[in-house]
Amino acid sequence: MKIKMISLIQFSGLLFLTLGLAACGTNSVKEIPAGVSVLLQTKAQIKSKDQKNNVNIEIALAPGKAIRMEVTGTLGYRVATVVMTPQNIQYALHTSQSYYQGPFSAKSLYPIFNQYIDPRILWKAIHDQNPQSTNLSCQVDSSERPIACKGPQELTVKWTYQEPPQKKIELKNNQFEMIWLFKERTLLTTSQSETFVLKKPSGYKEIILK
Repeated sequence: MKIKMISLIQFSGLLFLTLGLAACGTNSVKEIPAGVSVLLQTKAQIKSKDQKNNVNIEIALAPGKAIRMEVTGTLGYRVATVVMTPQNIQYALHTSQSYYQGPFSAKSLYPIFNQYIDPRILWKAIHDQNPQSTNLSCQVDSSERPIACKGPQELTVKWTYQEPPQKKIELKNNQFEMIWLFKERTLLTTSQSETFVLKKPSGYKEIILK
């Protein structure tokens, strides 16, 4: 998720705009019903050398189809919006008034983290899936949930599970650390077509990711 820390705080100030996330139900959901959209309340602490930032990341999830992340900083300051589908990503960095879109690649999140973090890791982490790949070697527990992964540039990803949906994900490399806490999950009651669409805001510079 500096990161540029302002920039990761632009994600992770993980990754958002005039289209707000709509209201959700009040009952917490331990299991995600197949095909049902949910809203995840998460918090992240991001460290990079001498900087440390705390952000809230509200995640709308349409399982297997789309993810939308609204990242806010201190006092609810809006820093970034990210929409991801299985192979593509769009995000608006509000503090720099920049809008990015393109395919998943190790480079596509560089403007946010100021380093190469594959968005497929975030996609699978949010889905509780094993992110094992040719570049990432992972271990799983007896329930086939990922518990630890190692990748290039000293990247490690660790999971700590509590009572569902609570969990902690720690992403680290030699430049930064992100501790990501998943706290609550509720049913999302708004239209997917509204929630999972991100258009370039007026006045934002558009950059095509390759």
